[in-house]
Amino acid sequence: MQSFSRRGFQLRSASLETRVAYTGFLLLMLPGIATLVALSVGRAGFSPAAIAGYYRGGLTEMSFPKTFWQLMEVSHFHLFSVPVVVLVLAHLLFATPTSTRLRLWLTVVTFAGAFLEVAGPWAVRYLAAAFAILLLAGWILLAGGSLAIVAVTLLSMWGPPKWVALIASPGENGLDGR
Repeated sequence: MQSFSRRGFQLRSASLETRVAYTGFLLLMLPGIATLVALSVGRAGFSPAAIAGYYRGGLTEMSFPKTFWQLMEVSHFHLFSVPVVVLVLAHLLFATPTSTRLRLWLTVVTFAGAFLEVAGPWAVRYLAAAFAILLLAGWILLAGGSLAIVAVTLLSMWGPPKWVALIASPGENGLDGR
């Protein structure tokens, strides 16, 4: 972690053991992201109507609205784990040669998805079924942003130099803030 405190630190130039550790984390993120998508879509569905029915209770089948405590339990686990994972991903992304604009955009998109993923069930259940579209957007932003960060970071560490050059920002060397 001390490496991250150095201005301009790049993952590609990190020691082999550091890159192997970060790669292990990033590779384990892939099934983590897959389970996010599988659980979200598998339980609630992929349409706003199905999502609303899952949280508010279904009219055509025997399903009951989620209780306050059911939502609280899911929120508790997500609020402690998801922000930490996105923070770690963002830190790894900041040590890539991509532009500050791309790094900032991917970070904001992924955190916005995390916020919607946590707040969405509450809004659907207690405010209006129409908020299901925001929950769906949250899943897409969180999963898509996380996948993009994993891909960019792995490519930055291990990709061929000419591929890395394609994602590198001219004149930027990582954390210099330009």
